[in-house]
Amino acid sequence: MTNLTLPPGLLDRKNVIAWPVLQRTIEASVPSPSAPVSYWQRLANQLRQPIGLGREALPPGVYILVYHSVVDPENRREWERYYRKGEVSVSRFASQLDAMLEWMTPIALSELPTLWQRGGPEQPRFAVTFDDGLRNNLHLAHPVLKARGIRPTVFVNAAFAEGREVLFRVLAAVLTGSGCAAPLAAALRSSLPQIPWSEDPTQLFNQTKGFYHVHLMERIVHQIYRELRGDPAELRVHLNVAEIMHLQREGWEIANHTADHRILSCLNRAEVTQTVVSNAAFWQNQGIDLIPCLGYPFGLAADVNRAVYDHLLENPTLHGFFAGGGVNLIDNRTEWLRFSLGQAATQQGVMAVLKGEVVRTRSAFAHILSVQ
Repeated sequence: MTNLTLPPGLLDRKNVIAWPVLQRTIEASVPSPSAPVSYWQRLANQLRQPIGLGREALPPGVYILVYHSVVDPENRREWERYYRKGEVSVSRFASQLDAMLEWMTPIALSELPTLWQRGGPEQPRFAVTFDDGLRNNLHLAHPVLKARGIRPTVFVNAAFAEGREVLFRVLAAVLTGSGCAAPLAAALRSSLPQIPWSEDPTQLFNQTKGFYHVHLMERIVHQIYRELRGDPAELRVHLNVAEIMHLQREGWEIANHTADHRILSCLNRAEVTQTVVSNAAFWQNQGIDLIPCLGYPFGLAADVNRAVYDHLLENPTLHGFFAGGGVNLIDNRTEWLRFSLGQAATQQGVMAVLKGEVVRTRSAFAHILSVQ
């Protein structure tokens, strides 16, 4: 069991105006880069591996991994050549899962509430999640997971599955990477002249998130893509309804990522309810009942607001998931923590990430308790 002792309701009560206090505090605690490891240190680590790595090296808790795009670097689709955010190669993905299985037992997200009702995990457990419903989750990630008996969760959006929209960040990456930065900058400048839009491809791509305007950014990026490159649906970025139904039959859990992936901090109370409830209704009409888990689009503390918290308070069976780091050492329904293993490729690399996330989480708890 975790040895954390916290005042009842510390992180999940109506007077926590600063919600999400835990996720925000974890994000502020960025692990410092480690010094290069010498040859002799690497050798010592290898010799210690049988006793230095394993369950005993990590505290009990739920370690939830977040993935987006899993790619074959030798056979990239067009959009995968340009959109590289959060990607991992299929071989590295397999290596990461093998490392996790060495030390932990996998768990499905739907099992988490019961796990905590029984008092919490006595050993470290891990779960695998995917955001945005990208098509390579089916063709590349699924076979790796199935071979290892892992039941993952994919957070899905109705607009993407229906083909009505494509994640605007993917389209912005394709536009800026294929020589269309100038016309995209011009269109953004026309609608938002107060912002110094750059025509440098990398800077402009970053600005589409940094200077995000809800609905407007999506509309402009889609419009310019259609004018210059055609139908965004032809990129085949996202899983369609039939493919998601297939994954569910294969054992995947399907969860709510809102109807259209708008950043929730830009929405009011009614809009938050609408995008969450309408997405659940859409999938129910397709014969898919979503598990009661909401993945916040983009997943950082800055990407939610009080309206999101109020929605969760009024829907006490719904669990909210971030993606900004941290390990679940306690049951915290509105602030489930997820993290990425990045490009870790070895057992030592994976363990370093896990330990770093534990340190960040414990430091966050210590800070929160110190200011109460």
